[in-house]
This record gives sequence, structure tokens and C-alpha cells, in this order.
Amino acid sequence: MAVDTLMDAHPEHHDKRHLWHGAFLLLTGVFMLGIYSVGDVPAPGSDAVYSGMSLGMMASLGLSGAGLLLLLAGKRFFARNDVFVEYYEAIVTAVGIALVVRTFVIEPFKIPSGSMIPTLLVGDYLFVSKMAYGHRIPFTRERIFMGNGPQRGDVAVFEYPQDPRKDYIKRVVGLPGDRITYRNKRLFINNEAVAYEANGQFFYKNEHGEEVESLRLSEKLPGANPNEEVNHPILVRPFSYSDLTDTTVPAGHYFVMGDNRDNSNDSRAWGFVPAYRLVGEALAIFWSWDHQAGRLRWDRLGQSIK
Repeated sequence: MAVDTLMDAHPEHHDKRHLWHGAFLLLTGVFMLGIYSVGDVPAPGSDAVYSGMSLGMMASLGLSGAGLLLLLAGKRFFARNDVFVEYYEAIVTAVGIALVVRTFVIEPFKIPSGSMIPTLLVGDYLFVSKMAYGHRIPFTRERIFMGNGPQRGDVAVFEYPQDPRKDYIKRVVGLPGDRITYRNKRLFINNEAVAYEANGQFFYKNEHGEEVESLRLSEKLPGANPNEEVNHPILVRPFSYSDLTDTTVPAGHYFVMGDNRDNSNDSRAWGFVPAYRLVGEALAIFWSWDHQAGRLRWDRLGQSIK
């Protein structure tokens, strides 16, 4: 009753609801369209396939259309003042808050493969900061509020350059201008071998349930300051084939690798990550489910990602 009285006391607010809702949906749709519509041209010989519209682009077009419809003909819809309209407003408010948080602040992701073992396991669910590397300006390849951008050692989520509809997660090991060499299972940055310590054998089961034996190392990437190191675990299989890499990271790009070095599709295979393809920095694990054992990994809940 109090709500009805308040709405009657401010009829101008009541009459403009369709404009606020329409503008919100239209701007959200246009923003999303600007993000999903920027694509890469496949390199010669690439087997990357781009087929039609992605789900994100279809959603952005739907939101834009709904917003435009409300702007043009929504006044009579809100004039009904019935229970359906009240439910609609509550849902749009909730969805609006969720979209803003997911787009600009934080987003959950699930780990589907073993390329980041032992740092991240299959079935880990994690929060990713969407503010860490700024935001892409819609319909461009430029970012704002990026600051210093990713640093060596960051675990970053990005759009896979070969197919931007997919999100990948890897560790940043090369910054713009760095010379990256990977030879005989050893990483070199600017002609300096990255230090590591052996931590013994490590066994894990891959996506097919097969046990894999690896050697666990503690790698020490050079940090932003001269005496700073980023210490993190990696896995290598000493007797498996090792990719050979010797390249310089171009401006505005990053070289990324999986911590499971012999089971990772990364920059050694397909090149660099453009800055505008960055999604965010991995923060912490909020859920972890072992599908093979059918149990919750309690010890991983709340772990920060380093």
C-alpha cells in the first residue's frame, strides 16, 4: 500500500520507468555487442574457424532489441501496474546488478583441463578479477584503466586468440619486449635461465583417468623489481618431447604458458595474447570438485591463486 501511494505521489517517476529500463537494456546490449564483435583474422595456414554469431553476440542483440522495444512502446506496458510488472522490475533489477558485477568486477570460472596442474586442478571453480587489467572499450582493441597490466607470474584468463569464443587460463611468463626461449624443458627470459628447484615426483590422473608421472619443480620467475621473484610450481615429464621456442614478445602482447609444461596448449604453439584479449586475473578458489573420486576437495576451498 505504501509503495502504491509513493508511486502515485511521483507519477513522473512512474511514467519514465520504460525509459530507464529500455536505456539500461539497450546500453548493456550495445556494450556486449562491442566486446563480442571484435575478432582476429586467422593467420595464413591457421585452422581456426569462425562460424556465425556466438552465444554472447546473440544475447547482446536480444538485450539491445528488448531495450529498443521498451523505449519505443514500453509506456503502455508499465501503465498496467499489475503483479507481472512488479515481478519484471524485480527480475530486471537483480539481473542488472549481476550483469554489472560480472562484467566489471568479478566473474566465476571453472577449470576443465589439466594444463595448470598442480596450481589448478580439473574441477576447480575460481573467482577472476575483471578490474585487474582494466576494460576493453567496445568496438575497439583498446583498454582503459589497465595500469601496468599483467606481470610475470600472474595467472590470467584471456580469450583464446585462435577462437575468441573460448576462455583460456595460463601463467604470464613474457612481457612486451621480453625474449623468451624454451629449450630442454628450461625457460630463459632475456637470455637468463629461470631458476628452479626439484621437489620430487608428482602423480596425477589426466582427463581420461590415466595416471601420469611427472617431476615437480619450483620455478622462480623474475618479478617486477630486481630482487623480486615469483615462486610457483610446475610439472615436466623429463623423457617426453619438449617444444623449442625462441621469440621476442611484441608490444601490446604477452607470452603465456601452462604450469603443466608438457600438457598445455599455450604460446609455444599459437603465439602471443594481445592485451585487448585479456579477461582478468585469477584470485581464489571458491569450490573444487573431484569428478573422478566424486568428492569435494575441502583443502582447496578459499585458496588464493599464486
